[in-house]
Amino acid sequence: MNSAEIKDAARSLGADLVGIAPVERFNGMPEASDPRTFAPGTRSVIVIGYRIVRGALRGVEEGTSFFNTYGFFGSEHMEKMYMSRTVYDLACRIENCGAEASPVLSTHSSGNGFVPDFKAYAHAAGLGSVGKGGFFLTPEYGHRQRFGFIFTSLELEGDEVIECDFCRDCDACLKACPLGAYNEDGTLNLTLCRQCQNGAFDKPEQPEKVDRCAAACARACMVALEDKIGNRFENKFRKRSVWERGLHGEALSSGNQFTGGRCPKKFEGK
Repeated sequence: MNSAEIKDAARSLGADLVGIAPVERFNGMPEASDPRTFAPGTRSVIVIGYRIVRGALRGVEEGTSFFNTYGFFGSEHMEKMYMSRTVYDLACRIENCGAEASPVLSTHSSGNGFVPDFKAYAHAAGLGSVGKGGFFLTPEYGHRQRFGFIFTSLELEGDEVIECDFCRDCDACLKACPLGAYNEDGTLNLTLCRQCQNGAFDKPEQPEKVDRCAAACARACMVALEDKIGNRFENKFRKRSVWERGLHGEALSSGNQFTGGRCPKKFEGK
C-alpha cells in the first residue's frame, strides 16, 4: 500500500483526519516516546484523527449533562470503541499486504517503557500544531479531535508539516481559566488544573494527565476559533454567559444554565 491508498482506506473506515510521518522526523525525540522504542522496525507513522462533534460539548457548556455526552462520545467511547476499531482495521489491511503494523492509542500504563506523545506524532504527520494554551489545533476542527496511530514497517511518503497560526493576538483560553492555572509564560500549573471543576478531569493514563478538552479553557478556545476552522456551523456555540467554579467548588458565575442558576458540583465521572 502507498500513502494515497492508506489515506483512502482510513477515510473509508471512518477517519476524519489522516496524516503520515516518515520515522526520520522523530530523530532526537525522547526515547520513551520514539515510535522505534515501541516498534524498532518502524519506518512510518500513520496518524488517524476522529472529530469530537460539537454537540458532545453542549451538555458541559450548559451545565446540564457531563459524562453522558462528552464523557462517552468525546472521550471514553471515542477512543476505545470508534477510533480503535478504525486503527485496528487499517492495521489489518496493512498486514494483509505483508508489512507489520502496530496499532497504538494515546493511553499508557504506569511503569511501561513507552509513553506515546500524540501532539508530536500529529504535528510530524502534518495535521496541525500546538497552540498557546497547550491544545493541539487542526485547521479542520481546532481542538476537537482525538488521535490514534499505526507504527508500520511500510516506507511511506510523508505529509508536509504545518503550523496553525490561530493564536496570534488571541489569549481566550488563558483568560478563561477560573483557577488562574496558566502561568505568565503560558505554561500550565498542573496541580491547579487537576482541581478544576469546570469541565476538566484527571486522566492519569493519558500523557497530558488532565483531560481539558471540555474544560472552560478549551471551550473558550473553540468559541474563538468558530470562524477560523473548516468545520463551521449555522449558529454560534455559546448561547449565554459561562458557569464557573472556583478552586474549592464555589460558584463564581452561574451562567443561567438549566440547573436553576447553580453550577454543577463536579464533573461527572471525575
